[in-house]
Parts: sequence; structure tokens; C-alpha cells
Amino acid sequence: LAYSTISHLGLITLLFGLSTPLAVVAGLFHILNHATFKASLFMAAGIIDHEAGTRDMRRLGNLRRYLPYTSALAIIATLAMAGIPLLNGFLSKEMFFAQALEIEHHDAMRLGISAAAFLFAMFGVAYSLRFVHDTFFGAGPRAVDRVIHEPPRFMRIPVTV
Repeated sequence: LAYSTISHLGLITLLFGLSTPLAVVAGLFHILNHATFKASLFMAAGIIDHEAGTRDMRRLGNLRRYLPYTSALAIIATLAMAGIPLLNGFLSKEMFFAQALEIEHHDAMRLGISAAAFLFAMFGVAYSLRFVHDTFFGAGPRAVDRVIHEPPRFMRIPVTV
């Protein structure tokens, strides 16, 4: 999750670097969206660490059976991070793509920024799917010494919000 933040900071920096009014609005909007879905994901990671005693995805897996509510919330937040339509991450990424295609510089720069936008989107989907698969659907959990169960309600409230 922390590594994906670097990717999003790069996107936001690129948007601000385009220096158009709509690109700046898209950058600010993505900061808010990123804060929303990433806060939920980090809280879910805290729940997983609390319940399983590890955040190591190699040792986790199949947690949807043990943490169904927390898994559903984390999966929704991950889909928002990936930019799936109808979720908040989709809107700001769509604004990013629009700004990348409307840049008024020469064709080589437009092509480079459009390619960067495409790569950003593909890598975002890839690491989001890896997180969801390895944590909630993969084989496991392995080498976990605790009985994994849903946390108390007060721990799930911040993820829900």
C-alpha cells in the first residue's frame, strides 16, 4: 500500500506540472480521493495485522472467509484505488486522462504524457489486483499463530467511513 502511494504522488505531481487550471483541479481532487481510499486501506491493513499478527501478504490469503466485512470494505477501497467506474478514484483518473490528451504542446509531448497515463493506470490495476488476490483470495493463511476473526465494531467504523 505504501508503494502505491508513490505512484499516486507521481500522478499528482504530473497533473500539477501540466499547469492548466483543470489539471490543477484534477490534482487536488485526486489528493482528496487518494486520502479517502488510502486511509480506509491502511485502517484495513491495521485490522489484518491486529487479527492475523502479520501484514506479510506471503503469509496471508483467503481472509475473506475469516474477515468478510473487513474484506468487503478493503476490496471496495482497492477498486476505488484502481479507478474502477462509479468509485471516486475513477473520476479523478478520468480527469487525468482528459488533461493528458488535451495538452497543447507538440505531439511528442502529448504522446509521452498519454503513454505515462496509460502505464500509470495499468500498474495501478495490477498492484490493486495483486493486493486483493494475495490477501483475500489466495491460498492461506499460512504460518499464522492466531485465530483470525472480525475485529470489534469500533475498529471497523473508520474503514467504513
